[in-house]
Amino acid sequence: MRGRELLKAPVSSRGVKDRSATARLSSLVGGSLMALFGAFVTKAGFDLLYPTRTGAGEALVNEGMIILAAGLLILIGGGILHQLTEQRRAWAAFVIALATLGWAQGAVFALGSELSGLFFAASIGPILSLVGGILAIQRPPSE
Repeated sequence: MRGRELLKAPVSSRGVKDRSATARLSSLVGGSLMALFGAFVTKAGFDLLYPTRTGAGEALVNEGMIILAAGLLILIGGGILHQLTEQRRAWAAFVIALATLGWAQGAVFALGSELSGLFFAASIGPILSLVGGILAIQRPPSE
């Protein structure tokens, strides 16, 4: 019986591949891009606030801060995905929820401005984070 256990193939080679590194990398890159985009939106808002205080500047700062915070939290969640394997699904759900929030906030910003191509640029980070979270949920448990 002991010899049969040694000959068993690991879970990751029985048809379901271990995608933990891909999930982690995708989440980290997506979170970085979201944080960078949020920083740019926040800076654009502060540029509108400097000479005179405007409502548009305040709205941009608020949207940018939400995107920036979501991106930074995705960076933290993406790093924890690899470290805490027993809580991986909870952290993956956290990453997915924040990616959805960042995507919605980026869409509000992009569709509110006159730059139509900005929606695609604002979607790259959240899509990568979403893919990373989905891959982390589907990853087989480590043995």
